[in-house]
Amino acid sequence: MRIPKLQSNQYSWFIRPFLWLLARNQNTTLKPAQILGRRPKLFTAIFLLYRTINRKSSPIQPYIHALLSVRVAQLNQCAFTIEHDSKILKNLKERLNKEKLLDWQNCEDFKPQECAVLAYTDAITNTALHVTDRHMDQLRQYYNDDEIIELTTIIVFQNMTTKFNTAFDVCRKTL
Repeated sequence: MRIPKLQSNQYSWFIRPFLWLLARNQNTTLKPAQILGRRPKLFTAIFLLYRTINRKSSPIQPYIHALLSVRVAQLNQCAFTIEHDSKILKNLKERLNKEKLLDWQNCEDFKPQECAVLAYTDAITNTALHVTDRHMDQLRQYYNDDEIIELTTIIVFQNMTTKFNTAFDVCRKTL
């Protein structure tokens, strides 16, 4: 980890309960949260965005969310997120795993909706690619415009968090 975590008593008083809850819910303290917790305003803003994106009333199915999260993490080489979200993906759908995602274009296990989401995810995440009208047309077969906005926000958020994790070298393991 390129930036050290603080001692518990060094975090702001209102960040400590969040770190405690995260540690309790995840059975470990998450390194990214420890780093971000050094900046309380940033931590709070990102935590609120995370909670909004991961709300139960999201129009994006949890399986699709996990699928694109793992794909973004693969593209950004964030083993931390790959392992974390692969567990969710496996629990939601037994037929797919993170290895199949590596070569999703050549794997017949993906449904057309999943392929549309993965192609869009790749186009947003890989700077050599670009989002095209074809991506949007494919997505519109399964999602309305508001749902596409939500889907895009999830992909962009995953890009931000996985790049944050790789920049600070937290991708190898949790504490």
